[in-house]
Amino acid sequence: MDKNKVKGMLWGLIVGDAFGSPIQFSTKDGHKWLSEMEDCPVFNLPKGYWTDDGSMALCIIDSYIRQRDYDLKDIARTFAKWYFDGYLSSVPGRSFDVGGATQESIIAFHRSGNLVNGSEESQGNGSIMRLAPSYLIARYKNEPAIMHEVSDLTHASARVRQVVDRFAKILDEHFSGLKTSEVSPYKTRNDVNNSGWAVSTLDAALWAFNTTDTFEKGLIDAVNLGGDSDTIGAVYGQLAGAYYGFNAIPSRWIREVKTCGEINNMIDNFIAMLE
Repeated sequence: MDKNKVKGMLWGLIVGDAFGSPIQFSTKDGHKWLSEMEDCPVFNLPKGYWTDDGSMALCIIDSYIRQRDYDLKDIARTFAKWYFDGYLSSVPGRSFDVGGATQESIIAFHRSGNLVNGSEESQGNGSIMRLAPSYLIARYKNEPAIMHEVSDLTHASARVRQVVDRFAKILDEHFSGLKTSEVSPYKTRNDVNNSGWAVSTLDAALWAFNTTDTFEKGLIDAVNLGGDSDTIGAVYGQLAGAYYGFNAIPSRWIREVKTCGEINNMIDNFIAMLE
């Protein structure tokens, strides 16, 4: 296992989420250009607070550590604990920035225990924003179906599963030491769709990766697309972190994440259990 790449992917997700949240919901050019972590006026939070992307990823990590294995039902319960009680939220006791499909799916699970939720129309980016932990579990257990199962907890869509598979292929290439052969269909910044659609979010993050040569520059370009900027940042952080590694993420950004030491311990424990 290349721990630098694994840790880069997980920390890239958290950093990308926190970095992009201050300009979430803005138009592509209707915001201040971000080049460092800043306070988040959208949710009236200090800099370094992660949103739903980071919380749901941490829920998967937390479940794996507690259960000492993959347990889909426990992951679903942990999602519900986050949604209803604010567990692993950056704001203790309160979940926020929850997508509509995710909210409906968690409520459905809470009521019925159903582990497949959503519909074909549920093509939002809510399952790729949190992909890294389930990708790693699937990779090291050699059970690729795990990624679809965790995705289907909230976004039971064949189209989303295709995006998950495409994302996993990129991560596989980066773990093997190759730069992905995947190319974004977006050629210029003006072309990029910055919406919350799973397809466009992966392509937006891939555009930022294709057109830059450092983790830092790519993340800055990714989040400044505006729109669903926190998730574009989280997805970029995963695929770029898997390529450049943890050591390429600016340490000042890691330090600015709330409770960074606790998160780092969680990530290190998770990695140790995967080996």
